[in-house]
Amino acid sequence: MKPPVIEPVYGAPLIGCDDRYEDRAMAGRRLASTLKRFRGAHAIVLAIPPGGVAVGGELARSLRLGVDVIVTREFRVRAHPAIAAGAISESGGLCLNGAILRLPGVTPTIVWDVIRAEQSNLPDLIQLYRQGRPLPLDIRRPIILVDDGLNSGLAQLAALQALRRYHPVACILATPRADPSILSIVRPWVDDAVTLDLHPSGAAQAVDGWQTPLSDDDAAVLLQRYQIHTSLQGINA
Repeated sequence: MKPPVIEPVYGAPLIGCDDRYEDRAMAGRRLASTLKRFRGAHAIVLAIPPGGVAVGGELARSLRLGVDVIVTREFRVRAHPAIAAGAISESGGLCLNGAILRLPGVTPTIVWDVIRAEQSNLPDLIQLYRQGRPLPLDIRRPIILVDDGLNSGLAQLAALQALRRYHPVACILATPRADPSILSIVRPWVDDAVTLDLHPSGAAQAVDGWQTPLSDDDAAVLLQRYQIHTSLQGINA
């Protein structure tokens, strides 16, 4: 019988042990081992949902840090659904893929219509994840931004753009897998970047069978369970 790979929270297992969580949780623990200097420190983990919640929650649990989310979404245009056109984040973060405007069937008006539609969805997602809590930012606290992969880099850049408006004392990016060329673009936006494995995007997708999609509903429940765990330890986001 395969042992569970997600540790229980005071006897209550964290939302099941299947392939949506198994390797993400393991990645979170491995990332935590490279960030030991933050263990028990006055820092906060902010995950990009949905996939980043399983990684970030386990990283935060391992380091005894508070965890929450910064709601961020990639978006695409109908004419080219396989290509990320950009990403938006709460607190005004926006990153566009300039190459999308050079593709046939794409105009600035089309892109802005998609952006407005995605922006209209953000409040519901923020409510789902934080249930009225504000974005937990304190400029005196280092922020560890976590996602479950770095492929286009658009979501991470949108989140970092939003976070940088608050001038945090430090911002660290932690992700298990990263495209080296994209990491070089994102790195100037952070004080440090930690990754476990470097692959070009195509190769990463070929070996990332563990990245079964995680729904927002499941990720929101998982976030709550990690927050219960940290609150029982006297740790608050």
